[in-house]
Amino acid sequence: MNHDFHRALLAGRRDFEAARYHAAHEAWEAHWRHAHGDERLVLQALVLWAAALHHHQHGRELGAHRLLLRALERLTRAREGLRDVDVDALRGALVESLEATKEPFRADVRPRWFGAGATAQEATALALEHPSSCPYCGEAVLVSVTVEDALGAAYVEDCPVCCRPWQVQVQEHDGVVRVALERDDAQR
Repeated sequence: MNHDFHRALLAGRRDFEAARYHAAHEAWEAHWRHAHGDERLVLQALVLWAAALHHHQHGRELGAHRLLLRALERLTRAREGLRDVDVDALRGALVESLEATKEPFRADVRPRWFGAGATAQEATALALEHPSSCPYCGEAVLVSVTVEDALGAAYVEDCPVCCRPWQVQVQEHDGVVRVALERDDAQR
C-alpha cells in the first residue's frame, strides 16, 4: 500500500463525511499536486467532487454539475485495479452526486464515502461519527459517539454552529448504530 496516497485519501474524508466540503477540497488539493499517475487522477476527482458539493450546498447547481463532469472525466483515465480505491464505486458516487445536482441541495441527502482503503480499525472509529443536521439551524454536523454511548444512550450536546442544545439519542440495532438529534427546548 502506498502510505502517502492512503494518508491523502484520509486527509479530507472526515470533513467530506461531515459535509464540510470546502475543507475536504482544501485537504485533498494539498495532496494531489504531489501524486502521480492514477493516484493523482483519483485525488483530482475527489477535489472536484468536494468543490462540486460545496457549490451545490450554496445553490450553484450548474457549477456543481460542471465540476462533477470534470471529475468523471478524470476517472475515465484511471485504471480499474487501483489498489486503495474502488474506482467503480467512486464513479458510482460521482454519478449519484451528478443526479442530485438536478435539485436544490438537501442536507439530509448527502453522498456516502465510496469505501476506499480504510483499515478495520479506521472503519470502526469512523463508524462512531455520524453525520446529521442540527434540528434548530439545519446545518450539517458530525456527532461523535463514544463506545460507551453506543448502547441506547441519551445525552445533551450543543450544536457547534448555533450553540443550541440537542437531545442526542443513540440506538444500536443489528450492529448498526443510529444517532437522532432532537431539540432540547427545556435546556434554554
